Amino acid sequence: MDGMKPDWRVFPILIAVASLIGGAALLPAIPQPEEYHRFAATATVFGVPHFADVISNLPFLLVGIAGLAWTWRQRGQSSGPFIRASERWPYIVLFGAIALVGIGSAYYHWAPTNERLFWDRLPMSIAFMAIFAAILSERIEYRLGLAALPGLVLAGVAATTYWLFSERAGAGDLRLYLLVQAVPIVIGPLLILLYGSRYDRGRDFVIAAGWYLLALLAESLDHTLHALTEGWLSGHTLKHLLAAVAVYWLLRMLRLRRTLDRPQRP
Repeated sequence: MDGMKPDWRVFPILIAVASLIGGAALLPAIPQPEEYHRFAATATVFGVPHFADVISNLPFLLVGIAGLAWTWRQRGQSSGPFIRASERWPYIVLFGAIALVGIGSAYYHWAPTNERLFWDRLPMSIAFMAIFAAILSERIEYRLGLAALPGLVLAGVAATTYWLFSERAGAGDLRLYLLVQAVPIVIGPLLILLYGSRYDRGRDFVIAAGWYLLALLAESLDHTLHALTEGWLSGHTLKHLLAAVAVYWLLRMLRLRRTLDRPQRP
């Protein structure tokens, strides 16, 4: 034991985690802005209000079901996407949650309110935690990721539920919900860069994160893009499409990747 050297890779991860948690703790409570619900795409088509924002959730449902069905059928093979069949579980949770995002987000956009927004954000939080569990499993130790999966999912559910109840109490606070998103987006790529994987195509995680960041950018330009395209495409509608591409990229990664003789970084 005396000859063991500390793993230097732990320190940047601990610093990043502490920075995220410390930053969230130092910020004042962040209530849900009421104007958030005022989306640019308000047209009613075929009797469906906010048609573009509602129907653009269909890709979530489709890629979620496709990913869930494909991942469920996999078995651990030395040349396949999973060395052990149990390593499928974070992805099964991920794709199942994404399918529910398609339903919950459509429900929310039909008549946007905080109460309905909860059913959009709840499966999103579960999906983010499942992605993080998958990265832990493939970069650190598969048993760690699988053991952490239930706790991470519960943390995502708790963070989203806390936000809703804080809004109901008149003291809305988004900090925990935002932290649930920030951890996989920041810590996940850091783990991928620092630790090798037993699978190839590890950089696809980073590419998927890039698609999601583009989705967040599009969301911030909701009314601007709606005006520039003369009502043909809003930023929030584009956000749904880009975020669905991010999830598809993970499914594509699984379908194409193979096991390696030795762990390697992207």
